[in-house]
Amino acid sequence: MSNNLKKFRDYFFIIGVAILFFMAYKLGFTTIMDNLSQTGWWFLAILSIWILVYYTNALSLSIIIGVGNNEQKKVSNWHLFKLTISAYAINYITPLGIGGEPYKVLELRSNLGTHKATSSVLLYIMMHYVSHFIFWFLSVPLFLTIVPVIPASIKIILWAIIIGSVILIYSGFTVYKKGIIGKAIKLGCKLPFVGRRIRIYKVRNQERIEEMDFLIGDLYNNNKKKFFLSLGVELLSRYISCLEVYFMIMPMSFEISFIQCILIVSFATLVANIFFFAPMQMGVREGGFALAVSFLSIPAGLGVYIGLCTRIRELFWILIGIGLTKLKFAPK
Repeated sequence: MSNNLKKFRDYFFIIGVAILFFMAYKLGFTTIMDNLSQTGWWFLAILSIWILVYYTNALSLSIIIGVGNNEQKKVSNWHLFKLTISAYAINYITPLGIGGEPYKVLELRSNLGTHKATSSVLLYIMMHYVSHFIFWFLSVPLFLTIVPVIPASIKIILWAIIIGSVILIYSGFTVYKKGIIGKAIKLGCKLPFVGRRIRIYKVRNQERIEEMDFLIGDLYNNNKKKFFLSLGVELLSRYISCLEVYFMIMPMSFEISFIQCILIVSFATLVANIFFFAPMQMGVREGGFALAVSFLSIPAGLGVYIGLCTRIRELFWILIGIGLTKLKFAPK
């Protein structure tokens, strides 16, 4: 194991544990215990749902890694499953939620090489975001079907979601075809202060940049079957995650349909992504759920309760993910 990887693991383990306790403190230990007692044994079902979610995420990445050769044989699905949980835990605790991807690259490069590891992780990030865009886009017709009376202001928001999702999906497919590293570096060359260094890097590493963009575009251009399989599996994970809202409301003796759960999650995640810059999204997630349930004529208090349960579930999986950074998988 390289010293950089060991330092990276140790750094996130220490920082992760500290932030985990800070989040629990801000949420309130009494609040956590009250929600656990209110939810009861259903909390086991809520936590278990995310085993399926993380496994489908790992499966999507596994499909990407295996394109063009048998690279997936070098990295087991269980290894990817462990990396997925750890990466999402790191994303929860790092500014802008971007620390998990470098961690994945560092962990995978010994098996796949730096270029393959980097291009695979970047491609998975695009799968993750585009599946979100498709999820939001498909949720609008459900909203129109379920809600009988929709104010004009909400209709404007719905049309904005449709148009925005279409634009973002189209942009995502452009990246799938041509890659993104070359374009990002080209834009970076125009930045003040650092533009000159980026231009020097571009000249020295042009061949590597082109190789990684080729690896990113190879999946869509030459293996569309696996491309849509990976995207479909990632989209499936969005719908699996909606089951947790259903299990959260079950102990409250309130009737709710799975379609309503989809709408609640889609709106709440949309709000969370709009305010991605909020530190650890404190209050944003809870507010998103409260707004989402109010649109469906569900008491806003249930939205706050769902937000708190979600936060407790996150704390649990952050603890597991940070712990897994210390667990080493031997290369196959």
